[in-house]
Amino acid sequence: MLPAMPPPRATTPLAGWSVVATFVLIGVALLATVWSTRSSVLNASDAVRRGQALAIEQAVRADIADLDAAPSSENLAAILADHADEGLRYIGMVEGRGNIVASAGQAIGDEVDESTSPNRAMQEIDGRIRLTVRAFRRMKAGGRTPRFVVEIEPVQANELRGTAAWTLGIGALAAASLLGVAIVLVRREARRNADERTRERERRLAHLGEMSAVLAHEIKNPLASLKGNAQLLSQMLAKILPEGDKPRTKAERVVDEAVRLEQLTNDLLHFVRTGAIRREPVDPGAIVREAASSIPGEISVDTTRAPATWPLDAGRIREVVVNLVDNAVAAGAPVVATVRTEGERLVIEVSDHGPGVPVEDRERIFEPFHTGKTQGTGLGLAVARRVVESHGGTLSVLSAPSGGALFRAEIPES
Repeated sequence: MLPAMPPPRATTPLAGWSVVATFVLIGVALLATVWSTRSSVLNASDAVRRGQALAIEQAVRADIADLDAAPSSENLAAILADHADEGLRYIGMVEGRGNIVASAGQAIGDEVDESTSPNRAMQEIDGRIRLTVRAFRRMKAGGRTPRFVVEIEPVQANELRGTAAWTLGIGALAAASLLGVAIVLVRREARRNADERTRERERRLAHLGEMSAVLAHEIKNPLASLKGNAQLLSQMLAKILPEGDKPRTKAERVVDEAVRLEQLTNDLLHFVRTGAIRREPVDPGAIVREAASSIPGEISVDTTRAPATWPLDAGRIREVVVNLVDNAVAAGAPVVATVRTEGERLVIEVSDHGPGVPVEDRERIFEPFHTGKTQGTGLGLAVARRVVESHGGTLSVLSAPSGGALFRAEIPES
């Protein structure tokens, strides 16, 4: 009894690109949130800058008002020290149209801008805020209301801006990390699915091989008896009936069909054969020439760049070449078989002038029982690939320069 073919395993592969899209959307949302927060923080920092500048201005004016006379540089230095932590960096008293008569700290740029309004006008100067203000009252010395230039570094506002920039950087890094994780997940899932498909294919091929072996064994003996008796009958009818007679023709057809079935069972047994490869140094050019000569048709062989020897199982490789050349002749002559080395690999190529193999079918044609011929078992290419892979190599099909198909076998030296 033949073993039942196991049903294909139902798989629910992860929708990889949907995961990527989800992570990308999360990253975009995160960036948008961080950017919106940064904009709000920057707006808030502007208000903090103005508030800090006005607060220091009022504190400085109050300190100056506590003095009985026009402040000296020492007085201004004391005021500067009291408010340095709050961001005060420079204070200077202006006399006339721009003469600094007392100052403390280091000013940025020109110490006095004559165009500056004396009524708390603000200027941005290299990251500082400059204010030009007058004291609350006239000073005893000179009886004038002094004018002062104050430069403030907006410490709190700068810290807010730095925090906003840091937050934006963290958000961008997090978004990039999400995208990276998504890509890693998709690639891992793709590898997992590919491995699962490979394992499933190997399981099905193993079961198929078991079925084929049982089938071939069950058919082979009765088929041999059928073929032998059919041949005897055909020979007897050939002696008493003329050629073309209907009974004789039917007997010959029985013999032909028996031979075809015998070939099928041999192919099945050959497909499931898992004997070890016996590699010995042989002439690969001679193997290809011998194999090509056994196939009728317009075939040319190029062995000018073939190595003198290569470790191969000569009989099994000959079967591979015979199969490739036979398929190429059926696809469209002329056929060209080439043997050469590329690096440390032996390359055997067989090209034809047929219609070629569509990209979507370039793996399917190596599956067992897949054939485009009206006659044949569809096992030839499957067996050929198995033999090449048993040698540690690869067998693939490409587009030939002539427009047909090019079968390429690559076999390492060891």
